Amino acid sequence: MIGDTLIVDAVVHAANLEESNAAYEPMAKELMQGAYGLHALLSPHNEYLLPPERFLRDWSGEELANVLFAESDVDFAVYHSLPLDDFFKDGLSALEKGVAMQARDPGRIAVHAAINPLEGELALAKMERYVREHRVSGIKLYPARYSDGQTVRVRLDDPEFGIPVIERAIELGVPCIAVHKYFPVGPTALEAYGLDDVEVAARYPQINFEVLHPGFAFMDETAFLLARFPNVYINLEWTISLAFRAPRRFAEVLGTLLAWGGEDRLFWASGAHLVHPQPAVDAFRDFQMPEDMQAGYGFPPLTDEGRRKIFGENWCRMHGVDPADLRRGVAGDRWTGAGTHARLAPWTSVGGGVATAAGTER
Repeated sequence: MIGDTLIVDAVVHAANLEESNAAYEPMAKELMQGAYGLHALLSPHNEYLLPPERFLRDWSGEELANVLFAESDVDFAVYHSLPLDDFFKDGLSALEKGVAMQARDPGRIAVHAAINPLEGELALAKMERYVREHRVSGIKLYPARYSDGQTVRVRLDDPEFGIPVIERAIELGVPCIAVHKYFPVGPTALEAYGLDDVEVAARYPQINFEVLHPGFAFMDETAFLLARFPNVYINLEWTISLAFRAPRRFAEVLGTLLAWGGEDRLFWASGAHLVHPQPAVDAFRDFQMPEDMQAGYGFPPLTDEGRRKIFGENWCRMHGVDPADLRRGVAGDRWTGAGTHARLAPWTSVGGGVATAAGTER
């Protein structure tokens, strides 16, 4: 928490990046190396950049929790499991890790459960079990599968597979369906990561659609989604790191989103553990829309109220959570104790590191 600003990290993962987790050779290993490349691209090149041997490993939920709540100002996080079992044996980020994190720290963690709509009735049964048994707060989808050298697109508006998932989620009272977009995974076709199928939001105003990773492609389409559909939300996972790695580019992305959709439907997210969350917290806390981009592009400024909304209040509102209740839920828990404490240095509890106080007061 920064002052009284609640920080919700709307996407975190505890991935298994060990070679033994590869299900499809050699592509899985290439994707693991690509994950490290993203870590290097989106991290400051200082103590927040891990060497490959400490990054390419099987991350535990407890390690991730330490990174989030002992080493950063994040107050609450949403664990996303992943359905990438076409490349990785456990899908890359296993649901069980998030469920265990939520059991240990129920006031700190929500869970989005991944499914593969192409599994048909099995996918619907899994979704029902996840909601009943694990209290998941959202369903996570990927827009493509990869099989025998071919991309198989998974469309939200597909009448055989996508629509049944949406309708069953509504029946189960799931607040949102989150879908990875923009950023292709492996050799899958880029068109599968486009946004035209998200227009199904018009047919289903009873549920929200959360689109992840804006700014890497399809920027105009994203803006038009926000302008037309009030139940479409944009998740800034990975995008937020551009605030310190490419600030002018980040300003263009954020300014476009603010101009078209306002400040009420954007979520802050780091994507930890892919990157450490604290640099993303600091960068967004300090970000100001450049005056020349306000004058030249008509971008609105990022106000203090807008910053608070994007940091956490928007996520709370979409999920029907009172921010004050969430604050009370984390007060005095194992991460905060009876009062303030020093924030730990980055990555000190990960991959053989030893936790040491950084001396930064939270």
